[in-house]
Amino acid sequence: MVGRVKTSMSVAVLVACAWTLNGFAQTPVTPPGPAPPHVEHGPDFDSERKQANDLFLAHRPLDALPLYEDLCRQDNTIAVFAERHAAGLFAKAPTLADPAEAKKTQEEGWAELNRAKALGDNSAYVQSLLDEHYKTNPITVALRGIPLTPGYTYHGSAEAQALLKQAEVYFSQRQLDKAAELYTAAATKDPNYYDAALYAGDTYFNMQQMPTAGVWFAKAIAIDPDRDTAYRYWGDALHKSGDMASAKGKFEAAYVAEPYNKPGWLSLQQWGKEAQVTVAPPRINRPKYTTLYGKLVDDPAMQNEIGDGHTAWLAYEKARVAHGGLAQYQWIVAGSTSNTGVLTPNGYRHSLQEEVDSLNATVDAVKTMLENGTIAEEKLEPSLQLLLKLQRDGMIACWVLLNGYDAGTLQDYAPFRKTHRELLLAYVDKYVVGAKQ
Repeated sequence: MVGRVKTSMSVAVLVACAWTLNGFAQTPVTPPGPAPPHVEHGPDFDSERKQANDLFLAHRPLDALPLYEDLCRQDNTIAVFAERHAAGLFAKAPTLADPAEAKKTQEEGWAELNRAKALGDNSAYVQSLLDEHYKTNPITVALRGIPLTPGYTYHGSAEAQALLKQAEVYFSQRQLDKAAELYTAAATKDPNYYDAALYAGDTYFNMQQMPTAGVWFAKAIAIDPDRDTAYRYWGDALHKSGDMASAKGKFEAAYVAEPYNKPGWLSLQQWGKEAQVTVAPPRINRPKYTTLYGKLVDDPAMQNEIGDGHTAWLAYEKARVAHGGLAQYQWIVAGSTSNTGVLTPNGYRHSLQEEVDSLNATVDAVKTMLENGTIAEEKLEPSLQLLLKLQRDGMIACWVLLNGYDAGTLQDYAPFRKTHRELLLAYVDKYVVGAKQ
């Protein structure tokens, strides 16, 4: 399942996801440019490829590393070689005593991961890691304006960090008993250290001790319920135990925790694929109105009703413009952003309240037409039928924040999630996760 992706930049643990994802820190370093294609297969190429594959799938990335280095040298056009070479470099980095050499090796791993992407590798492993890189880069955090939570910003006490670093070495060497002992010691030493609890759970997962893994994932969630990683890992453990229903709940919770981040969404989609259940965002087609000097420009399409209720969208347009919205989407919010993603807006921001008010104005217009007999509900355009259902369920705000957001409205997600997590989960379960295929 895609939930195995490690995104907190702890490289020894990060590599484990590549093994799980194959079948179905530092800011990433992008190479200066693509290397020219080089294909020069030696006589032992096929046997070397098989040996490397067998070692990698046996969870021995360090043993496979020199083979993938040589395979990449012989053929730099194969994406999976670059991906697995990166995984080997990530496994090697924490075993190096020289911090400078460890950093260099880790950066080489990120460069190889970027090269895999450039070669067309669209795997969940590559997508998720590269999508998450902004959380280690203050510039990209500030640009996105999505606040980081304690699971990302708190890095543990010095004593706990030292224990975790030792555990990383044992984990990369597949000495899981020793790794588990040290991860749990780090988590006990510092009960607020998300990574320590998370990696303890992950190590027990690798040891096939799923109930114990769940205990540690629950501890990580209690530390930071707004980070998706522990939910995803717990979902993987439940999935591997055969409990698909409970796994679904954890993947839904991961998506609600971080809906603007790829890993949670990829996990939920992968669950749907295996369960043969549709997982897709419901769509509402709102009008792309225009304004001139702050006033709504007349749209001829809104003047003539043809029995599907589409003229009700005029109420939406008027409400948005009355709030100051000069266009349907707000792509950038002016203001200052801290290095943890906290935005202080300057001027107009398209808010959740504005969007909900405008959509409710549309529903009111539809209801008036229904009451007057101008239109029949079964003939409404699909977007309006969905909007009516969402209002009846009290979930219009959920749709806006999860599936109809822009740079302005997503700023309201964190406070809404704080008081409406169960409503968001119910929305995902009802409207995003569909019927069995």
